[in-house]
Amino acid sequence: MTSSRYPLDEIRDRCNILDIVSPYVALKRSGKNYKGLCPFHSEKTPSFVVSPDAQRWKCFGCGASGDVFTFVMQIEHLTFAEAVEQLAAKVGVKITYDPRESKAASERDKILRINSIAAQFFQRSLEQSANAQEYVRRRGITNETMKKFKIGYAPSEWQALADYLRGQGIKPEDAAKAGLLIARESGQGFYDRFRNRLIFPIQDVQDRIIAFGGRALDDDQVKYINSPESVVFAKNRTLYALNFARKTIAEKGFAIIVEGYMDTLAAHEAGIANVVATMGTALTADHVKILGRYIRKAVIAFDADSAGMAAAIRGGPMFDEAEFDVRIAPMPAGEDPDSFIRKSGTAAFLETIAEAKPIPDYRISVIAAKHDINTKEGRLALLKEVMPVIAEVDKQMERERLISLVSPYHPNFSKGIAPAEMHIRQEVEKLRRKKTQGGYRKGTEETSEAEKIGQIDLISNEGKAVRKAEKELLSIIIRGEAEAADIFEKVSPEQFIGEDSAELAKAIKMECESRKSFDINSLAAKIAGSPAEGLLNELLVTEPENLPVEDLIAALTAYRRREQEKRFRLLADKIERGEIKRTDKEFAEYWELVRELHN
Repeated sequence: MTSSRYPLDEIRDRCNILDIVSPYVALKRSGKNYKGLCPFHSEKTPSFVVSPDAQRWKCFGCGASGDVFTFVMQIEHLTFAEAVEQLAAKVGVKITYDPRESKAASERDKILRINSIAAQFFQRSLEQSANAQEYVRRRGITNETMKKFKIGYAPSEWQALADYLRGQGIKPEDAAKAGLLIARESGQGFYDRFRNRLIFPIQDVQDRIIAFGGRALDDDQVKYINSPESVVFAKNRTLYALNFARKTIAEKGFAIIVEGYMDTLAAHEAGIANVVATMGTALTADHVKILGRYIRKAVIAFDADSAGMAAAIRGGPMFDEAEFDVRIAPMPAGEDPDSFIRKSGTAAFLETIAEAKPIPDYRISVIAAKHDINTKEGRLALLKEVMPVIAEVDKQMERERLISLVSPYHPNFSKGIAPAEMHIRQEVEKLRRKKTQGGYRKGTEETSEAEKIGQIDLISNEGKAVRKAEKELLSIIIRGEAEAADIFEKVSPEQFIGEDSAELAKAIKMECESRKSFDINSLAAKIAGSPAEGLLNELLVTEPENLPVEDLIAALTAYRRREQEKRFRLLADKIERGEIKRTDKEFAEYWELVRELHN
């Protein structure tokens, strides 16, 4: 469903931004606006401003800004679609779909409703099963955790859930689409997918039950099974317990990723709330993308010998591509996070997490453990195996760190660290050259500081005054206190010296030319994600100083003329010294300045 089909204006009109923001921020009136501590960065002095008139917010500390949709997206870590649907439900706006989308939406709603009813059945079944309750007690799951995670039990009978759902008026065919029932091969009826299993409802970030995981209570069945994929559930795009963990993940700045349901429950019970699980599958690019909404760092705490750990190690390039700092914290032999926490305690687990290694370091430590480093042959074999690992690393500084790490194993190390490092570096670069076309990304080295800085700040008093005049002039236009067309006849967007103000001025001018006037929300949509949008939100929540328009235009015009005169003198001097030829672009620029200044 595209954003153009959402009734955005209706949703926005029905929302009171104060009602949306105030549950998260303690706001106090400040003139026409409200102020509070920014929820998106740590601060002691309130710099977060909300304007009820403009229905916008802006933090003057971290620069974040937007409307009700962007606020919900950022505070709840939702996609745009999820934020829109959440706000629509909150203010009672019905989202309509085209026929194809309507059918898909109906299918989603139906599965979510069936899953909700099934979860209630599983929870009641757990209360009625002494065997399941004994298992839960043995595993150390508390009543509080069972309630929070909606843990349940699937009875051992073949049609217990099927019969219950039928009694609730649910067609077995629909329950089968939800993955709860399986059609018999004979074509005669359906039976339960989950039988004699502890049930773990899988929820999305909106707390909707999208699937189930089941842990067998006897040895006759496969240990774990999950719901099959459906229109609401894709295993490679779902992280178990993310709905509970996402806020803590954002607060702590990293996620801990485990494999199983029990690992997750044990961690959350121990007060480690930034833990999510891949539910036995490998960590995928989609998982990384989802986590990227919250943070750019994760620690993988899998069993050391698991297939998931091997896949995570191979995923190094995927994490680099996403600019994700992923570290490895393997569990001790024979342990998983669940058993490790219960046997050794929370502090020991957190210590292991704190000691997590970057993927290349972990791979090197695993390789080192395979070789006898007390012999020359063992050290050479180790180096031969680790050099391709180092060669896969794109960042030069990181490669240098790893080269230094393994240099003590080089035969030349006895002659000094430099000869050892030089030889390893040469071999690594040979591998990189060979593999440039076959696998390693060429990768650009670190961006220069000059490139990162971008536009140089205007630090002169004159520059600051002009920037202030620009903002005030744009504020007057936005608030409808002067006609944009009249102002742009006297001062063009090109005269604005700030990147954001010039961009906003151009956008306003184009909007007015196409519509004779402009709508704030339409304008904001066209500049979304740009510096101009941040400036627009700043102007909407800032009280204007009501300076005369003529004075503001005069300030911009005078500044531009002074800058032109400076440039003119520079070019004139270069022409006089013979540094500019008639065919040069600067010669044409000189005569253009002559005409402009004369006029």
